[in-house]
Amino acid sequence: MKSMKLAAVAFVLAASMTPALAGKGGGYGLIRDAIASHSQDAIIAELERSESLMCPDCVPLVTSLLSDDRYAVREAAGWWFSRRPGYMKQLTTQMLGDLQTGDARHIRNAADFLGATVNHDAIPAMQAAFTRGDADAKVAIVRAMKTLTNPAGSAVLVSAMSDGDASVRAAAASAWREIKNQANAAPVVPLLADRDAKVRAQAATVVGALHETSAHTQLEQLVTSDADSVVRRNAAWALGKLGLASSRAALAAAASDSSGLVRGYAKAALASLH
Repeated sequence: MKSMKLAAVAFVLAASMTPALAGKGGGYGLIRDAIASHSQDAIIAELERSESLMCPDCVPLVTSLLSDDRYAVREAAGWWFSRRPGYMKQLTTQMLGDLQTGDARHIRNAADFLGATVNHDAIPAMQAAFTRGDADAKVAIVRAMKTLTNPAGSAVLVSAMSDGDASVRAAAASAWREIKNQANAAPVVPLLADRDAKVRAQAATVVGALHETSAHTQLEQLVTSDADSVVRRNAAWALGKLGLASSRAALAAAASDSSGLVRGYAKAALASLH
């Protein structure tokens, strides 16, 4: 039913467009052939090339890409419509409806479209849809918050940091760093003790980048004892960004780590201590 609605929107959009005019490049046949090739690079290249192309027959083609299984393709299709405000507005109405009543797949697609088209007004709707999504849908909502960089999205990210899926927690930590005027990384600090190494590694990077000095004890523990070398490396980098003299002993120990990357980052961090 939802796909039928999206197809109907595509038909209306196509009918409302003027006859094909020359743009910067591209064309219906080229976009159609790129889609038929299933090549992500080819699809994205043709959408970029047809940025200014007015082509009514292209609208259903590009609309179909908004539900592609590949994020990069969905993002490119959203970008293509962002260059066509009138048509983007009609699709936005459909996407907001999908956030309210659609399944997880439709929530994912809607979040990616609203992020790609930089729709700040859609943040409350995405926040409301968050708990109804699966991991992919939740990551898409977090990704939209990262793209928008709007402080209004912070509440979504805090919720995502306690999600049961590690990919959602890692994405939320990464997005937190990108929010405008972010003052601290306090909500990210608990993720330094996460059971998933990728989450711990991402959290270490964020608390270091945002100079969250309250995390120095946890970082010192990670740099000397975490089982994952990437986590230890990121902790060493973060301690270097904090630059606290109290971290000298931990970094000195890490300078003899079994991993060359950890040793290198630890030595660099030692040199930056106050």
